Amino acid sequence: MGFNNTITIISNREELVSQISEKLVLLRDLDKITNTTQDNALDFLKNQLPNVIMLHCQNDDNETIKLIKEIRQNSLLEQTPIIFLDDNCSRETIIDSFDAGVNEILKFPCEDYELLIRTIWCIQKGEINTSIQTRLDFMKDLGIIQPDTGVYTQKYCEEFLKNEIEYAISHKVNLCLMLVTPDNKYPGYKNPKEFLDVINKSIRLNDSVAIKDVDEFYILLPKTKLNGVYPVFERINNKLGVDCGANASVIEIKDEKFETIKDLLQEALKKAKEETNALIVASGLYSKDPNAGINLAKHPPIEPKKASLQNNGVDLSPEESKKNKVFRQAYRQKCKVVFEPVFEKYQNHINSKFKDITVKYDVSVEKTRFVMYKNDLRATLSIAYEGSYKAKIDTELVCCNVTKSTNTFVIDFVQLNFQRLSQVLSELYSEFKNFTDNGD
Repeated sequence: MGFNNTITIISNREELVSQISEKLVLLRDLDKITNTTQDNALDFLKNQLPNVIMLHCQNDDNETIKLIKEIRQNSLLEQTPIIFLDDNCSRETIIDSFDAGVNEILKFPCEDYELLIRTIWCIQKGEINTSIQTRLDFMKDLGIIQPDTGVYTQKYCEEFLKNEIEYAISHKVNLCLMLVTPDNKYPGYKNPKEFLDVINKSIRLNDSVAIKDVDEFYILLPKTKLNGVYPVFERINNKLGVDCGANASVIEIKDEKFETIKDLLQEALKKAKEETNALIVASGLYSKDPNAGINLAKHPPIEPKKASLQNNGVDLSPEESKKNKVFRQAYRQKCKVVFEPVFEKYQNHINSKFKDITVKYDVSVEKTRFVMYKNDLRATLSIAYEGSYKAKIDTELVCCNVTKSTNTFVIDFVQLNFQRLSQVLSELYSEFKNFTDNGD
């Protein structure tokens, strides 16, 4: 950690600036402490370029959230750690501050040791960010990474993947590699970079993208098994919309070298292109993968069978609780990336056209419901988590407390995507509208 760091305090309260400054000088006598008011903050920061920013927010001041966003939009300050000084702020403001880009929350007044720990951590984080950014800029200058997209170029694609795969095999790290391409409905007039932008917005923080060909891209997913691959693939298709999509192949790295893996992925991608929105598991040469050839967009991955203990007929496998946790995490992600967007879309659509129809919805692992009301008529769609990649869907239409129709079915929730849920909801909405029209 370097010496003579600059810490800038942004606050309109002089007494707070004085208190924090005195503590920092006492605790960190090597650092330079500066301060400014919120009105002049952005110009001040661009001239000073501090190592850490301490931003004071009192009583849910919306101008503070606005300032955080402005700081993060500035190329010189986008990586600078921000400590949010919470002075009587609500939970909503704190959440908004994290969404805007702060790194730490420090409730004021604070203990000396807490101020010291948070400050040191942010200085270290800033140095790490600077080191990472320097390396990225260096790789961009060498042509290893594209400057505009941040993905590995076609020229260095294979070298990068070989290195990552060899490391994963030698250190026994879980790793999956996906090969993705647009389907045949993807508009020909669109630049491949637009498809690449969708991929970049769909992957996770530690995933990497490399260009294989003009319209084929590798996605490296570290610390990931097959059950973690599909949510990434689903996000890609959701962001592409209903008019077009992606096809892909995937392999869970075992012992194969990259030269073998790329052929296996290419062969599986050919099979994926025969379907729509297909994610085909490539077969390995040295491992008997029970998932080889399976379309993960239609079927959940098969877990290898393991010996388990029995207690009165109940499976007490050590893996069981871990599986359930993974399933619930995947289902929770489904709630976020599928259920909420679909429900919000239909709520906005109905509210914009029919002022006399009330729409409400709840989305959670415990209870997911979409309800439409008009006078004595009610239509309800309920989704319940059934465990082991299963979701139970119930639809019900009730008029004057009399049930007019019901429907129940169980579905693998990897199949419960944006299009499938929209279809179920659209059918229920049409039935609801028929009743309201006949009633009128």
